[in-house]
Amino acid sequence: MATCDRRLGHTERVWKGGGSARWRLRTTICHSYGVLWVGTGLAAVLALPFAAELRHLFAYRLAPATPGNVRLAVFIASNNIREAAIPVLLGALTLASRRCPIAVGDVLVSATLTANVALGGLALGAYGPRLLCYLPQWPLEWAGLAVGLAAWRRVRAGKGDPCELVLLGLFAAILLCGAAFIETYTVPQT
Repeated sequence: MATCDRRLGHTERVWKGGGSARWRLRTTICHSYGVLWVGTGLAAVLALPFAAELRHLFAYRLAPATPGNVRLAVFIASNNIREAAIPVLLGALTLASRRCPIAVGDVLVSATLTANVALGGLALGAYGPRLLCYLPQWPLEWAGLAVGLAAWRRVRAGKGDPCELVLLGLFAAILLCGAAFIETYTVPQT
């Protein structure tokens, strides 16, 4: 029987650009998360001199919530998902047919997220640290909105693809569902 020199070898397949593409996506998500928090902080600081007027104008009151249930969590999640879906859907429209001009998408995404960030920041500025026990979901909620914003920013930069948009939309929905359950069951209740 003849033998030959056989060696077991492993050839590594290198996927060029995979790591850097993932890195850029993470960077975009983290940057979007930071933008939301900076906007919240800015709105809170701008609200400080008008805290009493804002409390009176918006009739904010700090009171324990009624005990949460699944129906309330689903309601909160659906509202939050709707906000995060706007940038993802605009990105899909832009990718699919270029029917959504970038400028229109920028205005719609900016208006939607600015309204959320401004309301949260104004409430924080009006009530200060007393409000924080009512906002345990905020980091997760802002993360879900940041993922939606990142989806739009990736499409806007010409880097997004349909599969990535679907995954980012699902990830945003998961984060926002988690935030809704935290908000429903962990805020101070009567």
